[in-house]
Amino acid sequence: MFFSRRLFVALTPLVLGVALAACGGGGSNDATRSSAERDDDMAMGDPKAPIVVIEYASLTCPHCADFHEEIFPELKKKYIDTGKVRFVFRQFPTPPVPYAVGGEAVARCAGPDKYFDLLDILYEKQRYWVTSNNPRKALMEMAATAGISQADFDACVSDEANIKRIQEVSKLAQEEFKITGTPSFVINGKLRPRVRTLESFEEIFNPILGIKPEPKPAPKTEETPEAEQSGDH
Repeated sequence: MFFSRRLFVALTPLVLGVALAACGGGGSNDATRSSAERDDDMAMGDPKAPIVVIEYASLTCPHCADFHEEIFPELKKKYIDTGKVRFVFRQFPTPPVPYAVGGEAVARCAGPDKYFDLLDILYEKQRYWVTSNNPRKALMEMAATAGISQADFDACVSDEANIKRIQEVSKLAQEEFKITGTPSFVINGKLRPRVRTLESFEEIFNPILGIKPEPKPAPKTEETPEAEQSGDH
């Protein structure tokens, strides 16, 4: 197990909640953050971007892994890296909850500069470490790629403050956005269901960015062949 019995008991409310999330509210006074963020959020992109996307996801969720492997790279390239979107990631643990929380603890232990890099690795190798007979050892192997020592790893996954943080922000997220599944996306303060493709994000982004949709080409009509002339031969 990742946690001591004491910490596992602390996780029980998370398990009973089925799916838990970080806080949907903001209010940070830090100039390096958007107004929608908490001081303990992990985020990337321009804090002054016109669009703030908050993703609620779990490191043990296969659909979240699919999003981060197949859609997120293009979303990052087209919108985050160009200053159009500020992207905030908030953990929303799903079963097995201790694994999801343990993975989040290790990613945070890597530090802000390496957090998202390790997150990518955890999603890419999700099946390996989540289904491993020894998930703690498997997770430690990936933590080592970020320069995390065995001692730091042990301290990270035993950090009660991380458990309390997730419990605290989970309650607020459920109250504000009624999150029930992962991944879920809050865009400029509004929960947007059924955004699962790059195109579905663009349909929301473009009006905010003042981008008019490209006109769709008129449907082609079948040409009617000219009638054969009839005559006596």
